[in-house]
Amino acid sequence: MASRGSIIGFGYHLTAYLAINAVLLWINFDTTPDYLWATWPIAGWGIGIAFHGLSVVLSSNKFNKGFLYHLGAFAMVNAFLVFVNFRTSPDYLWFKFPLVAWSAMILFHGWFMLSKNNTSHKTS
Repeated sequence: MASRGSIIGFGYHLTAYLAINAVLLWINFDTTPDYLWATWPIAGWGIGIAFHGLSVVLSSNKFNKGFLYHLGAFAMVNAFLVFVNFRTSPDYLWFKFPLVAWSAMILFHGWFMLSKNNTSHKTS
């Protein structure tokens, strides 16, 4: 069963997803209503949110499953963003921004889980 903290964490991420993508849609309709570019970050981030929700529902060991779900979402979403970038605007490589930011977060996540697991196995 998912912990209360992981459910609350997912709720925060889902709320951020909905709020930020609402703003992106607003910007899209205000600036370039003839091209719905906001669907790309909505779809890409949606994959990440889906994996996060899946990790909350299925995860009993937060590091082994939860981290692996995040890592899988990271790989698939960023591959998708690279594809979209080269397909829609190969002159400007914008995919690097979410890739760098998300790479930092996934590295921190892995480091945190490893350090948490190492301290829980120490004996006095």
